[in-house]
Amino acid sequence: MCFRPADASAGGGVNKCPECGKTVQSMGGIVLNSCPFCKCDFTPYLNGEKQIPGAPAAPAAPGAPQAPKAPGVN
Repeated sequence: MCFRPADASAGGGVNKCPECGKTVQSMGGIVLNSCPFCKCDFTPYLNGEKQIPGAPAAPAAPGAPQAPKAPGVN
């Protein structure tokens, strides 16, 4: 029988490095701060300072509502 951590089969365990594109697998709930291959710092991506390439952009904030017009005024 092979031992496999519980989160190894979860879909969210495999990610790609935003710089080099290589697959980086986190296991055991350990958050990686840099890519083990290209040494890219993940901190700006985790804080939202940099956008991850290929990720959809956040939607824009809706505009402010207009004040109602007085009746009979065009």
